[in-house]
Amino acid sequence: MIGYDMHIHSTASDGCLDVQEIIDLARGRCELCGIAITDHDTVAGLPRACAYAAKLNYPLIAGIELSTEYEDHDVHILGYWIDAKKIAANGRLEQIGQAREERCRQMAHRLAALGMYLDVEAIIAAAAFAKRSLGRPHIAQAMVEAGYAENLREVFAKWLGRGLPAYTPRPKLSPGEALDMVAAAGGIAVLAHPGSGAPDHLTPILVRQGLGGIEVYHSDHNKMAERKYLQMAYDYRLAIMGGSDYHMPGSRDIGCHITSPGQLRYLSEQRGRLRARVIKANEKIEQ
Repeated sequence: MIGYDMHIHSTASDGCLDVQEIIDLARGRCELCGIAITDHDTVAGLPRACAYAAKLNYPLIAGIELSTEYEDHDVHILGYWIDAKKIAANGRLEQIGQAREERCRQMAHRLAALGMYLDVEAIIAAAAFAKRSLGRPHIAQAMVEAGYAENLREVFAKWLGRGLPAYTPRPKLSPGEALDMVAAAGGIAVLAHPGSGAPDHLTPILVRQGLGGIEVYHSDHNKMAERKYLQMAYDYRLAIMGGSDYHMPGSRDIGCHITSPGQLRYLSEQRGRLRARVIKANEKIEQ
């Protein structure tokens, strides 16, 4: 089946490949028409990605994945066709970035209390130099390199997973704030992998706020979940989305879950209708 992989992470957040490496890899997958790069809470990789894709005449959709919280549930919102400059100028991403640094310091403090010492300022500085969005994977990698664990899986299973000794909640937006940020940047929002935590009653609330699609096909969803979210997409007239949530080679390979060209066109039409409503609402305010 030919389609688009609409959920890919680069080294700008917690992926292992640079944006150029991702595009080169995706171009080698003949079933893919194009991709979206959707790094966590950052657009740092998009300028280079868009320039490189344009040079190769390869279809690339500028995206982001925003971390939000609703009723103590982690809810992720994907944004597509965003203006990176506009969303970066919002100010909220910068606040989230600063809060991520403080979160890393708190996790390092908790690990130190357990007898595991990390140079957290060096970790933060390295991420800043590489223009990467800080997160638990950076602390986990430092722990492996320091010899406190054999691999990242062990770190998350023993110390950094939710509810474990060194876990610290990360800074989050509300889902509504995320939808507003995406719309203000000219994009359209999609509910990412709802089976990973988003409560079902949140979907109609987000639809009223401008949600354009729902990620039905994802590695965290089994066949039962796919049927459930497919029905939800039909019920609320949402675009049926799919993406690999690619982070590194050998795990959730690029193209393992995709969005059909027809559904991508429908999402684009949803975006057009949303933008028309926003323009009309702004005209009323100005009057």
